[in-house]
Amino acid sequence: MKIKSLYFLIGLGLLFSCTKEAPIIENKESILSFSGSIEKSGVYQWVEQLYDIHINDTPLSNEGYPPGELFPSGHLTRSAVVGAVAGALSDMGYKADTIQLGNEPHIAYNVVAEQKGALFPEEVVLVACHLDAFYGGADDNTSAVAAMLEIARAARSFSFARTIRFAAFDLEELGSVGSTRYIEAGYASDVSCAIVMDLIGYSSAEPDSQKDIFGVTTPDTGDFIFVVGNRNSSDAIQSIISLDHTASISKSVGVIAPGDGTYFMSSVFMRSDHGLMWYKGIPAIFFTDGANYRNPNYHKISDKPETLNKDFLGNNTKLVAAAVALLAEIQP
Repeated sequence: MKIKSLYFLIGLGLLFSCTKEAPIIENKESILSFSGSIEKSGVYQWVEQLYDIHINDTPLSNEGYPPGELFPSGHLTRSAVVGAVAGALSDMGYKADTIQLGNEPHIAYNVVAEQKGALFPEEVVLVACHLDAFYGGADDNTSAVAAMLEIARAARSFSFARTIRFAAFDLEELGSVGSTRYIEAGYASDVSCAIVMDLIGYSSAEPDSQKDIFGVTTPDTGDFIFVVGNRNSSDAIQSIISLDHTASISKSVGVIAPGDGTYFMSSVFMRSDHGLMWYKGIPAIFFTDGANYRNPNYHKISDKPETLNKDFLGNNTKLVAAAVALLAEIQP
């Protein structure tokens, strides 16, 4: 079987289909069992809860970050959500740590929790998102935080060869501050691969609802999830896309940036917490619905739960869960 909807970015920003033979995926039955344990209704319930927490929280000081187009810096919240995410993980039985990095006025509070691997506990698969949001931030980024929490819940009933570390990074909207400090402080030195989610819940069946990105031609209907990687994560991308298409988990389009991915034409795909990981040589996979290239509510007060597609969000969470099980090597 050929892999479809897998693209490579090339120098002129064009896309072309990859025809590499589909990779063989070991333990596929267990991977799909874990993916199937995801409760789609639970994901959306988390979106609603987190949205309410954000919309009722006091915005952070935007000292040093003047507002700009698509950057309503006076409406960024995270303080209450930090506690909510840590509390949710603790309630699941995890030891949730809140790592404080930096100084006032913008201390980053990163929430992390781990499930130790049964065979290779020193090898870490990082499952990450960012917890700060403009206004209520239903898609950006409570959709991803909700997915992370549901995957964390499901993981408690399974065993994996590698350690899974769940991380909700702070202050991504100010320039990936929380993840940058986390990496530079050495906390990611044991990460063998990372999965980063940023906006995974908005879709549209309307023609021309997906804009081209920096002149790069993409499918014009915004009803798919981007699964983005670079040279270091290309094999994983191919496996995830192949798994998705053979098992019909969600609807995905794979994008592979050349080299480490850190050049102008692919820079739009680096606008999240995986960006520094690519630069540092850490294999990282990025899941996104396209942000402002699709969602008209991006960074606006209209980014509300009712604008999301529940099935799309739930299916994308299942796909991310499958990727986690694949990379962490779920045990039969």
